[in-house]
Amino acid sequence: MQMVEEISMYDISRKELDKIEKSNKVFSIIILLVVFGTFFDAIEQYNAGYAASGVSSVFHISASVISTQVEFITFGFMAVGAVIAGYMGDNLGRRFLYSFNLGIYAIGALISALSVNYSMFLFGRIVVGLGLGGEVAIGLTLISEIMPTRVRSQLTGAVNVGPGFGIFAVAILALIFIGPYEQIFGGSKLAWRWFLGILILPALLILLYRRYIPETPRFLISKGRQDEAFAVIKMLSENKLIPLKKLKNYYKVDDLRQQYNYIGLKPINEKPKTRELFAGKYARRSLLLFILSFITFGTSASFTIIYPEIFTSVATALHLSSTFTLTTIVNFGTLLGTFTAVFLATKNRKILISTLGILAIIGAGLTVTFHSYAYIVVISLFIFAIFSYASNTTIWLYSPEMYPTRIRNIGTGFILATSLGGVAIMEVLTSYVYALYNLTGIGLVAIGAFVVYVILAFFMADDTSKKDLEVVSP
Repeated sequence: MQMVEEISMYDISRKELDKIEKSNKVFSIIILLVVFGTFFDAIEQYNAGYAASGVSSVFHISASVISTQVEFITFGFMAVGAVIAGYMGDNLGRRFLYSFNLGIYAIGALISALSVNYSMFLFGRIVVGLGLGGEVAIGLTLISEIMPTRVRSQLTGAVNVGPGFGIFAVAILALIFIGPYEQIFGGSKLAWRWFLGILILPALLILLYRRYIPETPRFLISKGRQDEAFAVIKMLSENKLIPLKKLKNYYKVDDLRQQYNYIGLKPINEKPKTRELFAGKYARRSLLLFILSFITFGTSASFTIIYPEIFTSVATALHLSSTFTLTTIVNFGTLLGTFTAVFLATKNRKILISTLGILAIIGAGLTVTFHSYAYIVVISLFIFAIFSYASNTTIWLYSPEMYPTRIRNIGTGFILATSLGGVAIMEVLTSYVYALYNLTGIGLVAIGAFVVYVILAFFMADDTSKKDLEVVSP
């Protein structure tokens, strides 16, 4: 009897999930559906910046003004979307908003592509931002909760593989639609509309398949829906994906209770309270993650946004006719950075986060030191891209581990909002500093930011690698 009282439904569900084989194809499908979403997410984040010159030719507004305003609005409303998704995720379920938020930003993309004036274009970007913010916040939480402990870190980190490919892909798409081949798509006044609008088709296709993504057992248990939770676990263990409506009647409740032996346990019904993020040990974790996420994503993404501008003079020095080649090369570093973080995801968090930050400082330092040498600038920014995005991915996979189930999505949403707010602020700051002091100025900004990042991580970060979520955050 004493053993029954010491074991919770969380414990049983975790142990049953951990028993599932590594080769389970259902986990692979779930990951792919999430990663494809974040892939299109990243393309939508950055494509308007590439399209700025085309938008400028139609609406007669400075391309640099459009780029700054659009990215500020997109990332700013992504922050709003992340917070909204956080609340909805902890109250209504991880998959509730996840079932249709791809459709939200597809609608926003279509509005922007068909806009008849600049105000309509900006409104489309607001809708895009709201949808994108929910996409990442829910995706990180869902994967961290549903995957077995042994692969949780790597697969949560893999969520950011989508953006890594997306940042790389958007440069290639820009080359196709609005680069040397833009005449095929109607010239500068029309090609940008195809560039912004064409992505709604694959995004909507992924949306159709998402109805098969299950709710996480941890969330269901936290809301007293333990029979549904163990039905999901049984479904996953049998390597099946069954839509939620059918799943409720697919397994007999008595069979589930007998197999998993949870009938004698007291049901759990937790209510999310946002103030918990700012109380006790969670206050310290929140403060740390707010600052780290602001620095790493704010700095790395702001660099990504202005790469086309940075490489204008570099391309001239290297006798290149276009900046797209250089931008694509450096953006490939973001993809390598994401894979680096996934590969190292099981290492001690404190050491890993600090080390990646130091390597990002080295990349920024080389940029400052050799800013007059075009080839070295490309190499140093490539190094910075690798380790700044590896840092960002590590913080994102780390974030859901820092909170208990009842506030995990809200906590992740707030951290993501801080990351995105960091981009909105740092992009304006970076553009301003670059206009005054060129590469030297923004390189010094990056160095200063990551020095703070490394110090805080080394002295305040907890190691959560390979630990059960309920142990890290009871």
